[in-house]
Amino acid sequence: MQIYFAYWGAGLSTVLACVKLWEVWCNRFRISVSYNFTSDPHETGNEIYIRNLAHHPIILSYWEVLLFSGRKPFRRSETLIEPEPDEIRDVKIEAHSTHTLRFMEGNHFEWGAAALGGRKMFIRIHIAGRSPVLKYIFG
Repeated sequence: MQIYFAYWGAGLSTVLACVKLWEVWCNRFRISVSYNFTSDPHETGNEIYIRNLAHHPIILSYWEVLLFSGRKPFRRSETLIEPEPDEIRDVKIEAHSTHTLRFMEGNHFEWGAAALGGRKMFIRIHIAGRSPVLKYIFG
């Protein structure tokens, strides 16, 4: 009789552990980055979309668009564009929503193969309470 209770306890605790692991997996921190680049700096400009795929809001503290050349560990980076000092502010991105970074007029940048010169474009995103995240964009 005691062996049945032991099996029942082991099975129940395994099921509960699986449920807890599923909850942790579903609630993990996830962001996605995509883009819409155009050659028109006046009408639409370039756009980079930062999507919060998590179940909780995040705070975007800072970002910078970088160009990387070479391979690890000899990779070099160059800052392509970063926010102006008066543009730096915390932006709350709600759960399952998108924040758009628009680059028009003076902030517009060239993105073609000739402009990149074999380099790859990344964005470094600083989220409050986390280490900076480096995401590939283009190139």
